[in-house]
Amino acid sequence: MKFLPPEPPVDLYNEGFGSSDILGRKKTSKALTNLLERIDDPLVLALNGEWGTGKSYFLKRWVGAHTIENNSSSTVVYFDAFANDYLSDPLPALVSALSERVPSQKKVLIGNVMNAAIKLAKPLTRIGLAVATTGMSEAAGAISSTAINAVGGESATAIEAFWKKETGRRTAMEEFQKALMALAEPKHTDKTGSTLVFVIDELDRCRPDYALEVLEVIKHCFSVPHVHFVLGVNISALENSVVARYGENIDAKSYLKKFIQVTLELPSTIGDAHNRKQTSLEYLAHLIKEMGIPEHIAEPLKSRLQLVFAVNNISLREIGQIVSSLTLANSDVLTNVNTYYGWIELLIDLVIVKIAFPEMFGRFLNANVTQKDLETYIGATSTTCRQRIEGERNNDYSHAIDYAFSSWKFITGNPRLSLDDNEETRPWDGANFSRFGSMYDEDNRNLPQTVHSLWLDYFSFYQTQ
Repeated sequence: MKFLPPEPPVDLYNEGFGSSDILGRKKTSKALTNLLERIDDPLVLALNGEWGTGKSYFLKRWVGAHTIENNSSSTVVYFDAFANDYLSDPLPALVSALSERVPSQKKVLIGNVMNAAIKLAKPLTRIGLAVATTGMSEAAGAISSTAINAVGGESATAIEAFWKKETGRRTAMEEFQKALMALAEPKHTDKTGSTLVFVIDELDRCRPDYALEVLEVIKHCFSVPHVHFVLGVNISALENSVVARYGENIDAKSYLKKFIQVTLELPSTIGDAHNRKQTSLEYLAHLIKEMGIPEHIAEPLKSRLQLVFAVNNISLREIGQIVSSLTLANSDVLTNVNTYYGWIELLIDLVIVKIAFPEMFGRFLNANVTQKDLETYIGATSTTCRQRIEGERNNDYSHAIDYAFSSWKFITGNPRLSLDDNEETRPWDGANFSRFGSMYDEDNRNLPQTVHSLWLDYFSFYQTQ
């Protein structure tokens, strides 16, 4: 049995998705390549997703797949922004990463880019915000005020020196962009689309100032034809960075629109219309097999998570944490196939809730689960848990949801935990819960604590909130 989800190393640039495409990302990979190959104008695309959704895995595979599997001739540069956010200016690091990827026959061209970049490798002014939130004329006034404040009442000579410095930067910017355009110029006049693609990963993990510096450098320095950027980012987190830098009065969404033109999200399903599967369930099945989860634990785990996935967005990272947590359970439950099935289901519920719904964990552990909790957790509503409505068959009824709901009603003994107008018509009651053990004669409300103390108290991989 393994403890952590398997993460095979990626040979960056030298392999794509190949035969290990567990999550079915090849289709998305080709769609991304096709888009970049037909757009000439500079394009910034954000691969958007919450933390733990597999963005980095996709991007690391895609930088190889773009050329090896999708037959693009573009030069691809992978840049881990988080690994470089100790710097104050991202431009030198981006140019350095580019220089390592450019073919030797373009040595002179990349040399020109690097020489021009040296002149720009200074803290950039905040023109990005001024232009994004005001007009150019207003921005000029704001910059003028900044200049006066910067020199703090010094002589007119100092102010003149400030403007000469700004003029020098503009000249250096033009020189840099001309050098970059020469580097990105297609070999053939009929070539369309990208010749140079930067993949910026982990941008949302960076400190706010650095993350936005990266965007401003992309906007002001690299905005030339045939040069595209693909950003791996949680846009919601990036919006928080904008607010952290410029204050609550900034319209973060509008600000980011100045830098990002297109968004992409990884699909939640695999396959075509005739054979569509949930990505999360496929990943779960893969982990169960790779990590050696025994069948008597695996089957109820898959059944319960299928209900949870239907009404919640559980990240791939959280799925890995859930499976890892089960490997830490006491060996008695992992090896004893004759364990009461209801107790195993209870174990699984405690682990899932602890990872994915930590704010509810205390109520599950102490058998104080509410109707709202179960609606949030597995979608237990008066519709999904009623076989008939006004005497008519209810097509939205779910046997599995009703069974799980009734289990927790049995455990809590809570008469208010009710979703049916006529409780006598419900298929489950205390007599039907022999899977919790016919010899169990203590208060049912002690069951969660008992299961936890028997099998989960020894090790705790993740703390509750």
